[in-house]
Amino acid sequence: MDPKNAPILITGAGSGIGYHISCYLAERGYPVYAAARKPQHLEELAKIEHVTPIELDVRDPQQIHKAHDTIVQQGKGLYGLVNNAGVGGLGMFSTWTDEELYDIFNVNVFGVHRMSNAFLDLLLQAKGRIVNIGSQGGMITSKYYGPYTMTKHALEAYTVALNLELAAYGVSVSIVQPGGIVTNVGENAMQGILERFQRAQPPFKAEADLVLASFSEPETPPAQDEPESEYNRKPSSPEIVAAAVYDALFTEKPKLRYLVGTKWEGDRVIHALIEKLLDENDNPQHNYSRAELIAVLDQHLVKKNH
Repeated sequence: MDPKNAPILITGAGSGIGYHISCYLAERGYPVYAAARKPQHLEELAKIEHVTPIELDVRDPQQIHKAHDTIVQQGKGLYGLVNNAGVGGLGMFSTWTDEELYDIFNVNVFGVHRMSNAFLDLLLQAKGRIVNIGSQGGMITSKYYGPYTMTKHALEAYTVALNLELAAYGVSVSIVQPGGIVTNVGENAMQGILERFQRAQPPFKAEADLVLASFSEPETPPAQDEPESEYNRKPSSPEIVAAAVYDALFTEKPKLRYLVGTKWEGDRVIHALIEKLLDENDNPQHNYSRAELIAVLDQHLVKKNH
């Protein structure tokens, strides 16, 4: 299939990153199947040239099957699948119900698996691409982010393994790892976040109450020249995610991972990975000396650059 006429299916396209990816590709003339759940989002997507809206919830196998039939009936095939649909959520582990934990995995992990399997026949025919929208949370984690980052860690493993399985058949799989992006994902998750902190029990209740109080405190905007930090986040435009997805879909040799975000966020990920490396290297059975570690790093840099 000629990528210049390549239809791309994007999940979670009703708002946020998915909407921006849809617009980014459509503006460049690519036919886009934009999947969304809400009627108002489908109506807005229908107004965009080169975009065909499709009602689809990645939790629902019947809707996925119907979407597959719709695309087959169009007769244009499918070159790319962008697994963007996802949900967020914060809270202490002790406050997450089984139902809540299942739902976040159902969308962020199982939904990706359902979509990739459902459209694999078309992607194999086209020797196309799968792009998963992960998160820098797939490489790091922090307090209250446990379940969310668990799903993104799972998506990292899924992407690597699926790429190894499909590469020999002409389909490449990549993952885009955004940092903080200007979207409404936090707003959409807020009700669940509040409920989880409200249901905290001793000895965690006092801490949870402090978190709840912080939500209602008026924000004092930091000075414009104040550097980015954990307490002064500077979210990026969804445009940087769309540009990474575009490269993963259409470059001759797509990368396995695309880390996107601010310099502060990128540094945070790199330092976290170095800490993991040093933890793994600190064992009595096997470890590298400092000089050996540097030599191994140099070997991998040479291999990566060739």
